[in-house]
Amino acid sequence: MKLREELEKRGLVYQFTDEKLFDLYEKWGQKFYCGFDPTADSLQLGNFVSFMTAVNFMKRKNTFVLIIWWATGMIGDPSFKATDRAMLDEKTLRHNQQAITKQVQTILENLKTISWYDFKFEVINNYDFYKDMSIFEFLSSAGKYITVNNMLSKESVKKRIEDPEMSITYTEFSYMLLQGYDFLTLYEKHKVKLQIGWSDQRGNMVTGTEMIRKKLGGEAQSFVMTFPLITDSTGKKFWKSEGNAIFLDPNKTSPYFAYQYFMNTTDEDVEKYLKIFTLLDFDTVEEIVNKHKQDPSLRYGQKQLANYLISTVYGEEAAAQSIKISEILFGQNDKLATIKTMSKYDLLALQKETGGINITIQNSEFIIQDWNIPASKELKVLDLFTQSGLTESNGEAKKLLASGALYCNENKVIDLQHIVKKEDFINGALLLRKGKKQYKLIIYKV
Repeated sequence: MKLREELEKRGLVYQFTDEKLFDLYEKWGQKFYCGFDPTADSLQLGNFVSFMTAVNFMKRKNTFVLIIWWATGMIGDPSFKATDRAMLDEKTLRHNQQAITKQVQTILENLKTISWYDFKFEVINNYDFYKDMSIFEFLSSAGKYITVNNMLSKESVKKRIEDPEMSITYTEFSYMLLQGYDFLTLYEKHKVKLQIGWSDQRGNMVTGTEMIRKKLGGEAQSFVMTFPLITDSTGKKFWKSEGNAIFLDPNKTSPYFAYQYFMNTTDEDVEKYLKIFTLLDFDTVEEIVNKHKQDPSLRYGQKQLANYLISTVYGEEAAAQSIKISEILFGQNDKLATIKTMSKYDLLALQKETGGINITIQNSEFIIQDWNIPASKELKVLDLFTQSGLTESNGEAKKLLASGALYCNENKVIDLQHIVKKEDFINGALLLRKGKKQYKLIIYKV
């Protein structure tokens, strides 16, 4: 399948400046770029759209030039924002750059494991373009090629100027000159001919093609391609969860949380997301969708999507761990059998998701390790429900026990005086449940 056809079929094309770009990048060996503001030390799921668009160029043996917008990141893109962005110090920006670079490398290695494609990328920091340049040099190198009329015509700027409750600083106004000069520098020094980005970035992006044309003449071919804003079937941005961004760093967003996000994908969006966020061929996508439609309640499509995405972003071990945690919290299978197969790290991840506690023994006495509370030589199950936070008090625990709502290792608790013993811990863990869906994992630590 040709590059243009595949990108369009995957829903990754919104606009482009010249269709010649598709023939050029079909031939392999070209460079293209996409930029990321280093405003955090992790990319978000929203960035993954940019990333997967880049991957479709890379799998045709083109080189992805990842630009860290250090200089522009210190200013902030004004596009469709109501206020200035807070500026970051150099130390923070450097840390963020290193973290993002490592993250991209990890994701590409994961994708290589899944797909066997050999992806090529390089990282360039646009700080290097400006660190030794004076304001006079910049204005003569970039400013003279772009008119103020042109800059004012951009929708992202017009909105800020025309709305009486908004404003735009000159610093932000200059953002498009910097982004345009980035493209000019990449074209001249690194032979980069294409920039890809979000549809709302188009105004900034074509500033670069205009600079290249005016400085180097009509023979200099440069291109811009944008991809659309991705929304779900309700019109909500796909990467938002309860108003919070989903990070691609497992220390910021747990793989299980991201897994559940994709498990909650609507049936209407499964096919769309499989095309955008995976490298699965279209026949395979069709097979998944057809099997899913046979019984949507089994959520086969969501499971395939979630497993692929978590394997790509966090690795196959994280995907397997997320599946096990999901089986414990939502599945109908033997939960204790699943716990027996879980590694120490799997159990710790499950404990983190459920907010459980740790138990240890000191001098033949149980200790609730998290608060160093002696639990006596005999550990009553009702005390565990209360200390773990599943019940507010032993009194509430007794009422719930009487109604048959408390479970220990999936056995209904019927004895008020039931004593938990070391032997009750399975694979070093004890699973408490209140009602149908509220769990706490208690881990016994030697």
